[in-house]
Amino acid sequence: MGKKLKLREARRRDIDRAVCAVLEAHSKRDVGPRAVERYDHFAEVYHNKIKALRGYALRAPEDWRCRIKSRSEERRFIDFLRFSFARYRVAAHLENAWLDEFTDDLIDRIGELPYTPAANRVDLRRWYLVAAQGGSLYKQHTSHYLTKLETHHFLAAPDDVMSSQQALWYAVARGQTERVEIARRIGQSQLVGHSIASTWWKEVARFFARNPVPLHEMNDLIDYLRVAKTENAEMSLKGRSLQALQRRREEWHRALRKHNAIGGGSWAGRPIPDVDYEAGSEKKKAVWRFRQIKTGNELFREGQRMHHCVASYKHLCLNDQVSIWSLTSEFPLGQFNRGVTIEVRKDGAIVQCRGFANRLPYGNEVAVVKRWANEYGLRWAAIER
Repeated sequence: MGKKLKLREARRRDIDRAVCAVLEAHSKRDVGPRAVERYDHFAEVYHNKIKALRGYALRAPEDWRCRIKSRSEERRFIDFLRFSFARYRVAAHLENAWLDEFTDDLIDRIGELPYTPAANRVDLRRWYLVAAQGGSLYKQHTSHYLTKLETHHFLAAPDDVMSSQQALWYAVARGQTERVEIARRIGQSQLVGHSIASTWWKEVARFFARNPVPLHEMNDLIDYLRVAKTENAEMSLKGRSLQALQRRREEWHRALRKHNAIGGGSWAGRPIPDVDYEAGSEKKKAVWRFRQIKTGNELFREGQRMHHCVASYKHLCLNDQVSIWSLTSEFPLGQFNRGVTIEVRKDGAIVQCRGFANRLPYGNEVAVVKRWANEYGLRWAAIER
């Protein structure tokens, strides 16, 4: 009996030792670096953010002691900023400006924001200092880009508007609507890829604030408006309705589908060079320009520009059955005008000469086309009716 007890006790001790070994192995966890408690505990990258602006501190950075439970170094850095630099609390997006890059170069343009080298970027930390210390952000920084009301909404943006670029577009929209959710939606749209200094895109943001649409549709309309404004610098949304804009957008989509079907491809064309002719006196000089169209994309654009069906002639061009020419004029000098589109058959016959929306050519256009035909061995055979 004694022997059995001894064996039982030995097995129990072995089990206890195994359990202790497992518990000890699991207790040896990597506790990671210590949490930041003081200014000198921050990584060098955070010290570099402070160096140039240390002179604006209201309290000595070395006096800061962490006051929050979060172990995140970024969140503790924000707590440090509030202690050292802020007299008043500001919107979350301006605090995040110390952590995130602000890429808007504040240049009025239609296109999207280009890459801006760090040395040329606007320093939103200075905007933070003005707001957090009770200065006038409108007078010191935003008067060229935002109204006073929009500046107020920029500073009062909700905490879920996390970036200042979003907050800028939120503010422009919020100045036009009482509905926060609409302004927030505009701040989440593709507008954030454009400069807040852009007169055109602020007009677009205000339009959508007054005429709200779902985010996906807004982004689709922004795509259309980017193309439309690039092609027509005089375009404006003044007096336009949302329904009219949507119709234009659908026309653009149809044109894109047609382009995908018709565009592409190229051909050698007729062995005749492009040529310019001058006409008129020195004071009333006009320049006529003949240009051969040799690609499907150019043919499509000519049909769009002239509002006729020349794009359907692509297969004839590819098979060398016809060549297509565009005639434009410059009169007075510096002002470019649509002229006519010319179809030349393989045998050299000019069989079509049509202007915008298939109008017949004007007398001066017929005269310059016949001059061109005589010089290059072509013959006028267009039926003028």
